[in-house]
Amino acid sequence: MKKIKILLTLILFTNIAVAQNLNGVIVYQKEITKFLSESKNFIKKNENQSKYSNTLLMIDQNTKTLLKSIQFSMKFNNFESLFKVDGFLELETNRFFKIAIGPEGSSIYYSNQNNNETLRQVDAYGEKFLIEGMPIHWNLINKTKKIGEYTCYKATTTKMYKGRKGYVKKLITAWYTPEIAIPYGPVGYNGLPGLIMELSMYNYRYYVIKIELNPKNRVIIKKPTQGKKVTEEEFRKIGKKAMESLKKGF
Repeated sequence: MKKIKILLTLILFTNIAVAQNLNGVIVYQKEITKFLSESKNFIKKNENQSKYSNTLLMIDQNTKTLLKSIQFSMKFNNFESLFKVDGFLELETNRFFKIAIGPEGSSIYYSNQNNNETLRQVDAYGEKFLIEGMPIHWNLINKTKKIGEYTCYKATTTKMYKGRKGYVKKLITAWYTPEIAIPYGPVGYNGLPGLIMELSMYNYRYYVIKIELNPKNRVIIKKPTQGKKVTEEEFRKIGKKAMESLKKGF
């Protein structure tokens, strides 16, 4: 472990001069790796409820098909990045669009390396929020694999997700390449010594399908400014309060 940390540190510092001159656009696609309707346990448990099973199967199949057309773009320059879904009217009007991109995919993620600022702009509970992100603590793992022409290294972290029985800790796995020495990735996951080429979380993953470095047209990044600024903990409390109010209404 110490050897790989030393190696990655050296790679990062030797490439930092090049990284300072990099700007561009990274395009990601999302893939759902596990559908409930395809689970053997679910099929067996609901074999006598064909209407429900068929409805869920229809939703999953349409979501899978739609995801093949949806792309997410991450723009970056010397010190900033902005990640969001690419908006196309014909896709956004599809009734399965929100299911396909998921709650994390509908947000806009901004990162500024100069002041260590991370923001997530999201519409929730009837208003707009700017959620201030916390530093991500990565565990660097001594494993590599090739993604396209790039040698990628493995890293993991954990995140708390709200489930039916409360909050549970989920593993997040990233594969990043120091060959593109920018500390950015999809859906707000940053801070590694190289571009995140693939990110797996829960039952889906984001993966790079296009890399455009130093394009002719200047990359312009607009920091999101609309919304009430809150911390992640404050946003969780707002969500909890909103759900409690909703339950009381029934």
